[in-house]
Amino acid sequence: MNATVASDNTTVLLPKNRGLAAQLSHVLDAKAWERCAPRAVKGEDVPYLANELARAGRRVLAFTGEDLVEEWLAAGNALDLRLSRSRMLWRDPQAIYGAPALCLIGSPAGDLAAGETDDAEPVRIAVCARYRRLAERFLTQWTARPYELVPIAGSVETVLLSGVAELMIDIVVTGRTLREAGLSVLRVISTSDLAVLETRW
Repeated sequence: MNATVASDNTTVLLPKNRGLAAQLSHVLDAKAWERCAPRAVKGEDVPYLANELARAGRRVLAFTGEDLVEEWLAAGNALDLRLSRSRMLWRDPQAIYGAPALCLIGSPAGDLAAGETDDAEPVRIAVCARYRRLAERFLTQWTARPYELVPIAGSVETVLLSGVAELMIDIVVTGRTLREAGLSVLRVISTSDLAVLETRW
């Protein structure tokens, strides 16, 4: 980890997400960071907060998932020129795709055929709400079949297993929950390492 060690006047943003926090614990010196009084915030809020702090001329060092930065950018946002963005590799041997992966998920026999026409009945796809824009971008590029996204804040697999949706898009790490539910990854949309957002001065 080569990110600048935060000084006392740097706002440090750390994600509350357990998986992200666990990855950071491998590379951050806990005592050094405690002196900086890091603020724990939701990972999806990190890009916005870091950007606003940079725009206000304040020093910031922030960590979150790359997928959450990409989702924020897909909403039409842009990183302030005073912020640099770098990557830290995800280090979890239990991650089946090497890092958290945004995936299209369904029953082993199901899929969203790319070649079907607009005459087909729309497919209902549950999606973790924090990845809605990334899901829309993937589906727009990948399939011609009509679909309806069902944003879900909690357990996305519950919506799929209850029959409310035919497919779902969510993050997969170990795949254990999917296996237990009898579900399969149909497409890996993207994988995500850790993003570091830091003021350039």
